[in-house]
Amino acid sequence: MNPLALLALGVAAAGGAYWLDRVANSVIRPTPRLPERSLPESGLAHEDIVISGAGHALAGWFVPAASAAAKAPLVLMAHGWGANYGTVLRLAEPLVRAGHDVLLFDMRGHGRNRAASFVTVRHMRDDVMAVVAYAQQRFPGRPLVLLGHSFGGAASVLAVAEGAKVAGLVLIATPSDVLRITAEAFSQRGLPGGLMVKVLRPFWWWRLGGTFRPHSVTRRIRELRRPTLILHPENDARVSREHAERLSQAAGIPYRLMPGSAHTDVLSAPMTAAVVKEFIATL
Repeated sequence: MNPLALLALGVAAAGGAYWLDRVANSVIRPTPRLPERSLPESGLAHEDIVISGAGHALAGWFVPAASAAAKAPLVLMAHGWGANYGTVLRLAEPLVRAGHDVLLFDMRGHGRNRAASFVTVRHMRDDVMAVVAYAQQRFPGRPLVLLGHSFGGAASVLAVAEGAKVAGLVLIATPSDVLRITAEAFSQRGLPGGLMVKVLRPFWWWRLGGTFRPHSVTRRIRELRRPTLILHPENDARVSREHAERLSQAAGIPYRLMPGSAHTDVLSAPMTAAVVKEFIATL
């Protein structure tokens, strides 16, 4: 092959790699959005806080219950990808009114936080760990319950597996595998999800800081030695029931199906609040 042909081939390969890198980055670059319903609109007393950790600051809110006991479990709530604290506020409101103090926060690149070039499940894990560390320092000796919805649940599993000290873990509509749920999301849009994930995966590695193996939710949940509650919406169109089944099998505990609920409105369902309150009481 002559030098010009080699040069053209090299330029084409470099251009293709650059384009794939941009596509890979766009998939994991969230757009910060303010909540549809905020704490002031809820009427709940709250304190705006700033949580430092992992080299950046997170917007957070401490929501005290009127009648919470000093040593009662504090509930930390982690929202999912592309969401904000307003999503889990739907569940926080009934918990606070039932007497549970709650701490809410926005993940990096989400909500009131500044935009981020990209956010992986590792970054969300680090944010959850920073929030747990903040709660431990501010409320020493108080048991913590970590509740994660969707990708917030995946990040919570990884955080506890990496040493975040909590008394209990609640997972709601949580994907069992980051790559699997990403492929399924592509497929739901009519794209070849499995193929796209295989092609884009190497471009995510350097952003993740390595391979996805240490960030496998199914693999890491096997390491946990904490009381865990797995809830899954019956009509979840984003995270299929198979994910709950895989997590349940890996953790060696049954999952609970929430009838009539979809991916997000499960957080507003009275049954969800009731089941979570029962779980906290067992701690």
